[in-house]
Formats: sequence, structure tokens, C-alpha cells
Amino acid sequence: MTVKELQKLGREDLLILLVEQSREAKDLERQQEEKKAQMLKLGESNIRLQAKVSEKDAQIERLMGRLNGKKERIKELEEEIEAWHSNRQAGMENAKNVAEAALRLNGIVEAAQRAADQYLYNIRQRCERQVAAIDAQPDVGSTGGSEG
Repeated sequence: MTVKELQKLGREDLLILLVEQSREAKDLERQQEEKKAQMLKLGESNIRLQAKVSEKDAQIERLMGRLNGKKERIKELEEEIEAWHSNRQAGMENAKNVAEAALRLNGIVEAAQRAADQYLYNIRQRCERQVAAIDAQPDVGSTGGSEG
């Protein structure tokens, strides 16, 4: 309302306007108090939420530390597995080399055994020939010699 309109109003209308405005002012004050109360509650809630967030951040940090520790342990275990695998491969190579050497050695031993058998066979043959030659010679002592 403009000033001219207010000047035209009578006392009764002005009083009604004043009463309405005071009611509106009281309503606005009550709404303001409600909003302040809501703001306080929200502030308290915000503080609680910030505390929870801080707690969760700390928990996340602890879990990240544990996760990093687990990752380190996994890396160590993977390195151990790789070393074990390499050692196993080397062991298998060595076993293969040992097996090949054993086979070669076995062949050498068999050849040596054959050579020894052949040698013994040849010796027996010679001995048998010498015995046969001795048996074939006449007895020197019975044909007359000087006894005496």
C-alpha cells in the first residue's frame, strides 16, 4: 500500500492492518525460531556426520595400509613361487642331466663288463690250450732218463 492509500483508511481499518501485521510478524518470528532450531539440529547432525566421516577416513587409511601390506605379501609370494619354479626347472634340468649321465655310465659299465667277459673268455681259452698242450706232450720222466 502506498502512503496515500494509508491516509485514506480509517482508524478501524488501520487497527485491523496493524493486527494482521502483528500476526504476520509473530508467524514470521515463529517460523524464524523453527528455522533456527532446524539449523541447530542440522549443525549438530553435520558435526556428527563429520565425525563419522573422519572415523571412516581413518578406517579407510587403516584398510589401505593393510591392503598395501597384503599386496606386498602377495608380491613376495609371487617372487617365491617364481624362484621355486626356476629352482624346479633347474632341478628338472639337473635330473635330466643326471639321468643322461646315468644312462651313459650304464652303457660304459656294460661295455666294460663285456670287455671283462671277453678278457676272461680269452684267458680261459689260453689256459685250456696250454693244458691241452701239456696233456699232449709225452711224459718225460717215464721214458728213460737217468735216475739215480
